[in-house]
Amino acid sequence: MTKRGGRRKKLNVAREPSGRIQRVTIGTESISILELEAITWKRRQRLRTDEHGNLRVDTNPDISPVEARKQEYGSVISAWLDKSNKAMKRNPGCPHPNAFTQMHYDTAQRFAEIRQRWLAAIDAGRVRSSSEFGGVGGHAPDPFIPSISQAEAKAIADFKAARRAILECGSPLGMMAIETIVIENQDAEDMRGDLRQALNSLARLWKLQAAA
Repeated sequence: MTKRGGRRKKLNVAREPSGRIQRVTIGTESISILELEAITWKRRQRLRTDEHGNLRVDTNPDISPVEARKQEYGSVISAWLDKSNKAMKRNPGCPHPNAFTQMHYDTAQRFAEIRQRWLAAIDAGRVRSSSEFGGVGGHAPDPFIPSISQAEAKAIADFKAARRAILECGSPLGMMAIETIVIENQDAEDMRGDLRQALNSLARLWKLQAAA
């Protein structure tokens, strides 16, 4: 018997009549039905403390499978913004203690972008051999070109200013909240207030910079 070449066929996977793995599209990403189920399950999990003070992981009843499959639930801050907007629509005249506004969301996104530019800038500053800047190694264009060096210096300065604003926001957990919720995408509900305080401080910083 001749052994068939190619990859081994995946078992227990939903398929179309043609044999192709069934796929769905979320946003612009195409994924298989099995991947969708895994994503749905993961997004519905929550970390909570039980009556004995022990940490437990269980299914969040506030998020249905249909809600969990929406694109915004791939991001903690997107989900918070979505929930906050719905709460505001239901009771527009009432204060919402768990509010997370569009300003908070936009500020968090901007900080994440500044952090990415900072990481790229400090990575470019590492000592390497000259051969790494030829394009093949993936480190072109040459970071010693003045315009690129200036852009990297600005990226570092922008991040330092943002970090200082977070550290001076009044919450000792401000930076931890940013790293945990915005960067690591963890649903740390207990840090929502700390995150808002840090984001408010960033928004004030950028408003002053824009006015200068």
